[in-house]
Amino acid sequence: MTGAWDPRPPLAAIGRRFYERGWMWATAGNLSARPDPDSFWITASGVSKGDLGPDDFLRIALADGRVLEGGANRKPSAETAIHRAIYQTQTAAHACLHGHSVESILASRGRDPVVLPRVEMIKALGVWDDGTPTALPVFTNHPDVALIGRAVETFLRDHPRPLPALIVRDHGVTAWGRTISEALRHFEAVEFLLALLARGF
Repeated sequence: MTGAWDPRPPLAAIGRRFYERGWMWATAGNLSARPDPDSFWITASGVSKGDLGPDDFLRIALADGRVLEGGANRKPSAETAIHRAIYQTQTAAHACLHGHSVESILASRGRDPVVLPRVEMIKALGVWDDGTPTALPVFTNHPDVALIGRAVETFLRDHPRPLPALIVRDHGVTAWGRTISEALRHFEAVEFLLALLARGF
């Protein structure tokens, strides 16, 4: 990894921000970024996202999910399979953020897909008044997260230009982007729109 960009400090900052907003309470959620074509850093399983340090991340091989570096003998996040599916199918994506907000869980119940309201905030997802779909796919939650990862990969291969986010039912939102900043913008926009739905908009 000599000379490669280290995404852990900005991801740790986002973890603190999301923890304070109630999107990553307890040990919920996970954050990743891909500094090179063949690997990505992701948060370790079972750590508080409000107090992340460099040892709370592991570098994962994109091809087969092997741990390549870091983690101080910790396991990678259980949702690593979902992040891998996104990076393997959305080749421009270099960051993925996943949280567990109350609003995302409420929105995922009784809706499939979740149709986001067309208010000004939708533009943060690259949607304009051109008929672009504003539906987020909802994936069934499984104890075996590899099953979710495979479902996400199949969906994204079949839908080459999706909105840059998805929901796992009763679990939460994952959003991605070409940069950490773009992934953050997408995540925050989706959470804003889901908060409107939770209020009956």
